Amino acid sequence: MELGFLLHSLIPSWNSVGILAIYMVYLAIASIVLPAKVVPGIIMQDGTRLHYRCNGLATLLSLIGLLALGAIMNLISPTLISDRGLELLSASFIFSLFVTSALYIGGCGCRSQTSSLKPHITGNLILDWYLGVQLNPHFLGIDLKFLFLRAGTIGWIMVNLSNLAKSVEIGNLSLSMILYQIFCLIHVIDFLCHEEQLTT
Repeated sequence: MELGFLLHSLIPSWNSVGILAIYMVYLAIASIVLPAKVVPGIIMQDGTRLHYRCNGLATLLSLIGLLALGAIMNLISPTLISDRGLELLSASFIFSLFVTSALYIGGCGCRSQTSSLKPHITGNLILDWYLGVQLNPHFLGIDLKFLFLRAGTIGWIMVNLSNLAKSVEIGNLSLSMILYQIFCLIHVIDFLCHEEQLTT
């Protein structure tokens, strides 16, 4: 792979930004509207307690179903992620930097005294920026740590399925690819079936 092609591929296009934005909006909406098991979190030091809507498996299955329907109707290519992998990687990286910085700035300026939102600033800029200064930051009623953890886990399966579709398209499907898909899917489904354990 030529260096120029690689560098050009790492520049996110507006399409890759749009794909990432649609994915994140879908996850946020799905976390609110899909049926969920509501699980109480731990009791905080101030006596407050958050409640979490655990519907990660329903979110994954509905997303796969919607993408399969879109592929059947020729509205979306099943190899979309594989074809735009480097663009999506750089778009995700830039998005992560932006969100982390926004959460750091917003957390430092927060005046809330609840255990979930009260800023915990160590004074080490890199550590505070990396770990975050709020225990459970929320946006529009959505726990952002829960959302982003789900985004990475479900995104892993989306990347895998797109790579599987690419292997089928180019006639390079192997036993190792099939086994990798199966084992990753088992791991993620197990994780999503027991995601209420994350709340403790």
